[in-house]
Amino acid sequence: MKRLTLLVSLLLITQATFSQIITKKVQSFHLDGSREIKIGLPKSYKSDSNRIYPLILALDGDYLFDPIMGTVNYMSYWEDMPEAIVVGIKQIETRREDCQYDSNTDMPEYTGKKFYDFVNTELVDYLQDNFRLSKFKMIVGHNYTANFINYFITEDPLFQAYINLSPEYAPSMVKNVTNALSSVNKKTWYYLATGQNDIKSLRSDIIIMDDSLKAIENDNLKYTFDDFEDTSHYSLVSHAIPRALNDIFSLYRPISKKEYKEVIVNLETSPYDYLVEKYDMIESLIGVRELVRVNDFVAISTALEKKENWVELEKLGKLARKLYPDYMLGNYYLGTVYENTDKIKLAMKTYQNGFLLEEISFLTKDIMLDKAERIKEDFGY
Repeated sequence: MKRLTLLVSLLLITQATFSQIITKKVQSFHLDGSREIKIGLPKSYKSDSNRIYPLILALDGDYLFDPIMGTVNYMSYWEDMPEAIVVGIKQIETRREDCQYDSNTDMPEYTGKKFYDFVNTELVDYLQDNFRLSKFKMIVGHNYTANFINYFITEDPLFQAYINLSPEYAPSMVKNVTNALSSVNKKTWYYLATGQNDIKSLRSDIIIMDDSLKAIENDNLKYTFDDFEDTSHYSLVSHAIPRALNDIFSLYRPISKKEYKEVIVNLETSPYDYLVEKYDMIESLIGVRELVRVNDFVAISTALEKKENWVELEKLGKLARKLYPDYMLGNYYLGTVYENTDKIKLAMKTYQNGFLLEEISFLTKDIMLDKAERIKEDFGY
């Protein structure tokens, strides 16, 4: 998390370095005109034409787009989250009208209903048709727009994650959101933030919402609340965005030392299955199929070697060969297995073949050669 607390100015520098930003006008039947949006494409968007990306849609895109884009670029660079497509809707002249709701029903009306229909039935479809989006979609709002994003929860949810930055909730929103999140039947992330120097009337309603959401018992809901010290209604945004993205994409991150010590070494089930399931869940929940990281191979192999679980390590070696066929990782694991299961000649041959492959991580040609030569000396081959 220390990396995520860098100044927003640094994040804005990474925006220019790592992404392509374009502006589009999207025609809308519901708005009877067009609406301008900013689109931030990842650095890899052009070079990897088969890759798909989560969508992060920012209302109040006039000022939320830049800090979100910078944070996404920075976090994805360090593999704390996947690369993502960030879209900001410009609302500087229309945000009150866009967020209008009926004082009796607390539901969008007139211009608010038109804006809701634009996002719900036109904008996301436009983005889906024109850009390579995964199934994982997130929406972000601040103040009025943070209240507005909650309308997308109450029907068939269009988004899987909601980032609420100091929302100005409609009177019945606590009840509506609590009811909706209590019954969601697919994985949903809900992030809520306020600050100790936030606007008092907003803060009090946010605390009530937090109390209500904490009481929900639903395994499909991942709820997180932050109450920042020494932050105002506006400054909390720069603190909340990285915290929210870090929490939502926690599954995506490489296996950490803490995860290894507290989870993996204490597993009663298979560490190999843990690794496979981790990446299956990333694909299932986020919609992105990632290549298993070498760091994660090393973590799992270390646990298996400590337990002398050669059956599982052999499976890991075969997976490494499949995913990294040009590198010596798989041969190293398989050689280790054969060496420890009395298949000495096969171990020597596997290390020798590994010597011909590319080096990777901690593995060098010298290591593979030393392994093979030691077997030769010990067994006289």
